[in-house]
Amino acid sequence: MDHTSDALARGGDRVQLRQILAALTVPVAVVGDEAVIADVIVAEPGEHLGPSPGALVLAVGARGVAAVPVVIAAGRAGAAAVMVKTDTDGLPAQLREAAREADITVLAVPENTRWHQLAQEVRAGLTRLSARSTAAPGTSGDLSSLAQSLATVTHGVVSIEDSAGHVLAYSRSGEEADELRRLTILGRTCPEPYLKVLRESGVFRRLRSGEEVVETAEQPDLGYRRRLAIGINAGHRPLGTIWVQEGKRPLCESSAETMRGAARLAAPQLVDHYYQGDASARLASRVDLAHALLTGRFNAEALARHLGLDPAQGATVLGVDLREPQHPGASAALDLRREESAGIISLHASAFRRDALVTQACGQIYVLLPARKGAADDTAIVRWATELVTVLRRQSGTSVQAALAGTAPHLDAVPAVKMRGYHALELMARTPERAVATYTELQASLLLGDVLRLLDEHPDTRHAGLETLATHDAEQGSELARSLLAYLDGFGDVARTAEALNVHPNTLRYRVRKAIALSGISIDDPDQRLVAMLQLRLALNGGPIAKAPFPAS
Repeated sequence: MDHTSDALARGGDRVQLRQILAALTVPVAVVGDEAVIADVIVAEPGEHLGPSPGALVLAVGARGVAAVPVVIAAGRAGAAAVMVKTDTDGLPAQLREAAREADITVLAVPENTRWHQLAQEVRAGLTRLSARSTAAPGTSGDLSSLAQSLATVTHGVVSIEDSAGHVLAYSRSGEEADELRRLTILGRTCPEPYLKVLRESGVFRRLRSGEEVVETAEQPDLGYRRRLAIGINAGHRPLGTIWVQEGKRPLCESSAETMRGAARLAAPQLVDHYYQGDASARLASRVDLAHALLTGRFNAEALARHLGLDPAQGATVLGVDLREPQHPGASAALDLRREESAGIISLHASAFRRDALVTQACGQIYVLLPARKGAADDTAIVRWATELVTVLRRQSGTSVQAALAGTAPHLDAVPAVKMRGYHALELMARTPERAVATYTELQASLLLGDVLRLLDEHPDTRHAGLETLATHDAEQGSELARSLLAYLDGFGDVARTAEALNVHPNTLRYRVRKAIALSGISIDDPDQRLVAMLQLRLALNGGPIAKAPFPAS
């Protein structure tokens, strides 16, 4: 039998194997390099395989070592990968050796896997991903990213459906998918018996009524796990539904609130879906416009009209830095992690405020919250930002930090406020244990930084005696300058300062007297005290934080 497929004869679209595997409902062990798949074919031991470039071969009728001939034949035919059933001991050494000799990727699946079901899943994934690659950019990808971000935050398994119950996007699930999800993904729609239950119990009516998150109980006899659902609506018109199935872990306590944010983000995409528009064009323009507003590249009044804002309206700016370690040549991975984090931030921001805008700039992520009538409630925003940073730290494992830059009185002033947030995050990098800070809290330190920068840039203005003191310490390894600064910072409290320095009070008094003698400074003079405190800070703290000019991106 010649297994050359029609798709291959047409030169069909190819898809990364890992993309297909991410959507499968069975665990798969991969041995070999990454492969690119163009089609799926079935082969038994002894069958002839014609030219099969890019094919994924399902080795039916052969398990473990018995599949070696299929692996060899598939390699000769130019196939990309072979899928083989194995027992609990894993892939036999003979099969691994055959894979290396044939230069082909081998996929091991459990022995109780049903080949017909697996073939359907792989073909469905291949069709879906191929269609996505040829469609307008983002037509389904944005919903898929949203589904994956929501799954990450809720610890659940997510699917997004249109108003007819057709599956538009879903998150990776692996072994956590229940029978209902498997049937829904394979058939691209929810099974009719379950739809009937939802209709009769009033679930659909509740989903169309607003932003209520509806829970459906676990049904162990049918293999269905607990679910949360929320309607995606535009006014009174239902557009679709987001479903979150509970997996191995309980759903996060904040799942309901996060789902509201996800529904708000999904609504404009589903509007474009119904009107055959390009969702990516709308979303990209909104993100780009927010970026332009943040960086002051275009006229704020014109941008405000596009974003549906009043140009005279103010906006609160929150900056987030992921504190990702910088590795040469790893910019692509960093960009990916930043995109994933921006998706998570968008979910939380939309749940917190329906009109929130999220965009990236200067290697950081910024949230714009259009101001409402009355004074800005910084307390509520700080509380929300603290919860957000906690989630991001848990997700990324890095010391994520956020700075509330303040509220711009009008949209023209947003870039200046954003710049305050940028420099506030620069300053916060020195105290990674601090999760969230406001510009008001950091203002004195930022102002002091500006003064130290001026002092650093004009060495001719410094006190010569204090320079001599710093040089003496560097040459002798002494602590005179540090002791004098601590004494001045402590308002001359010898006991408390000595305890902080872990020295005897008499030792501190000796050091202060010697520092005064070497520098010639008079600590009884307020001006000289202030100069000493500033210049010693410059000498002892490694210089001021380099304040970069306003970044261009």
